[in-house]
Amino acid sequence: MLQVHTVEPRTLGLLNTIMAVPELEGFNLAGGTSLALQIGHRKSVDLDMFGNRPFEKGEIIELLADVGDCHTMHQTKNILILNIEGIKVDFVNYQYPLIRDVKMESGVRLLDLPDIAAMKLSAITGRGKKRDFIDIFFLLKEFPLRTLLEFYNQKYSDNSELLVARSLTYFDDADGDEDLNLFIQVSWPDVKKRILTEVKKLYQ
Repeated sequence: MLQVHTVEPRTLGLLNTIMAVPELEGFNLAGGTSLALQIGHRKSVDLDMFGNRPFEKGEIIELLADVGDCHTMHQTKNILILNIEGIKVDFVNYQYPLIRDVKMESGVRLLDLPDIAAMKLSAITGRGKKRDFIDIFFLLKEFPLRTLLEFYNQKYSDNSELLVARSLTYFDDADGDEDLNLFIQVSWPDVKKRILTEVKKLYQ
C-alpha cells in the first residue's frame, strides 16, 4: 500500500496522470518520493521519473499538454526538468541496469528499494544533501550497509566503493540544508551518528 500521506494530494494526482500516459510507460518513479511512498518516513515534493530510453522535450510536453501549466526549468540530452503546476518533475534517460524489477503499487510504477539505495549512495558521492543521508538512515533499517554497498556495486560497477564509504562520513554540505518534514522522528545528529557507526563497523 502506498504511503500517500508523504506527498501532497495534487502531487499524487499529477503522478497518477503521468502513470496513465501509455507513451510514458518506460518511465518509473525513483528518488526520495518513491522511497517515501514505500516506507512512509518523510514528506517529499518532487517527482523523479527515470527510464532507460531517449526522449525529446517536445514529446514529453505534448504528452502532458492537458495536465496544466508546464514550464521547462532545465534541459540536457538526457535530462528534462519541468515545472508542472508548481511541481518539479524530472524526466531522466538513465542508462544503468535495474537491480530489481519495477514494482507496481496502486497504478504507480516504483523503483524497488535496492535501486533507490544504489542511486542515493551515488548522489552522496557527489554533493550529499541532508535528505539523501536521512534516506540512507532509513534504508539501514531495511538492509545492512554491506548490502547497500553491494546494491551500489551491482548498479554501477565502477570500483568506487571506498569513495562511497568516505562520502558517507562527510556531512559538511548537508549540515546547512533545511530540516525535513519527518513522519518517523529522528534527529540530524542521530542520523549522522548511525551512519558513522555503520561505516566504522564495516571498515575498522
